[in-house]
Amino acid sequence: MNGLIKAEFRKIFTTNLWWALLIPVVVLSFLAGWGGTEFGQMNLIRQATGGQNLPTGLLTMSLSTNYVTVFAALLGALAMTGEYRHKTATTTFLTANPRGAVLGAKLIAYTNIALIYGIANTAFASLGGLLGAGSDGFGEFVQWLMVGGAGLLSIVLWTLLGLGFGAMVTSSVVAVLVLLGYVLVFESLVSSAMSSSTMGWVSSYLPGAASNGIVSNLSVPMFVSDVAGAREPMVSETVYRLLHSVFGGNYDFPWWGSLLIFAGYTAVFVAGGWLVSSKRDIT
Repeated sequence: MNGLIKAEFRKIFTTNLWWALLIPVVVLSFLAGWGGTEFGQMNLIRQATGGQNLPTGLLTMSLSTNYVTVFAALLGALAMTGEYRHKTATTTFLTANPRGAVLGAKLIAYTNIALIYGIANTAFASLGGLLGAGSDGFGEFVQWLMVGGAGLLSIVLWTLLGLGFGAMVTSSVVAVLVLLGYVLVFESLVSSAMSSSTMGWVSSYLPGAASNGIVSNLSVPMFVSDVAGAREPMVSETVYRLLHSVFGGNYDFPWWGSLLIFAGYTAVFVAGGWLVSSKRDIT
């Protein structure tokens, strides 16, 4: 198994994929961290609270995470489909026994790469937030650490989900189109259609909403608590929903509930990838 893991790291660092996808992660994280601190309603909140410093950095860290997770999913999916596109899957599967060990080695190796993505996201979102909100814009250090840690979890889970999905479809083109289409278009349409019906509650259980909730359902309550202080029980649900509409997540879920739901999706795709790849003919 150690040999397989080492081989995976060699594949990763001798190709351009990992750092090519890291570039948009860094750029988007910084822009979200910087621009999100000037969300239009923030000035109104500052005025209502006597001009106090707002921990907007907590919100923008969640915003940046929700933007960049799609690149983590693409990283995982292309790592697996690339084996079939370049015909290295044949050699890999013939020299590894059982085949599931290959997927296991990839899961371990890409978990480490996903951590690099997560750390880069937290660092550059924090840098952008620092420029936009100042050093007082991140609440307590423990809060910053918790939101950053939740972001790491979200990015790792998306990477592993992408690996499982890539093992199932094998085609790089299909993997990219389906992931981008679902994340950027399909789920938004489904959620919008459900919002005006009795099925609106289902949207909270969709993969994208669950993923966003891992971080945003943690950061939004923290933000409201810090700003409102002792008046927190009097804050209306509308305020929460407004912040969630911009920074992601859902008022109806705790962050750990979203984590469990999305971890379930990840487990299903990883198990599906293992099952399909173990039975697929190779040429």
